[in-house]
Amino acid sequence: MPQDIGGRRAPGHSSPGFTLLEMLAALAIVGILAAIAIASYDASTSRTRRQAATACLGQLATALERERAASLAYPAGVVPAASCTADLSNHYRFAGEVAAETFRVTAEPLGRQASADDDCACVLSLDETGHKGTAPGDARCAGDARVSTCW
Repeated sequence: MPQDIGGRRAPGHSSPGFTLLEMLAALAIVGILAAIAIASYDASTSRTRRQAATACLGQLATALERERAASLAYPAGVVPAASCTADLSNHYRFAGEVAAETFRVTAEPLGRQASADDDCACVLSLDETGHKGTAPGDARCAGDARVSTCW
């Protein structure tokens, strides 16, 4: 049984607890794991938002095709409203160029989406032929392989 000498344990007997060094080591490990988890979470949410944006472009194209089926022409200069554009408005800017016979709808990443989505921080586009691509002149995602990855 260790003897108590002046409020301290006798030499050679350890106290039941953590030293400051052990506590700092544990905090460092937790910090490293948290940094990895946060980065992984950011990448996952940006991919999910990109997938939602591509689905929204499909909805916009479908609405334009319905209009063309009903009136035999696309509504020139008008991009239809869709609830998905409001849901993603903090992350993507949706726009379009609509003429009587052609259209191109685009989704441009904004803010954190543009910086967090390293693979595909480019303007996605969809036209009347179903061609999936990027906006003309968008150098960030040039090339068919990059486009197919982003879509």
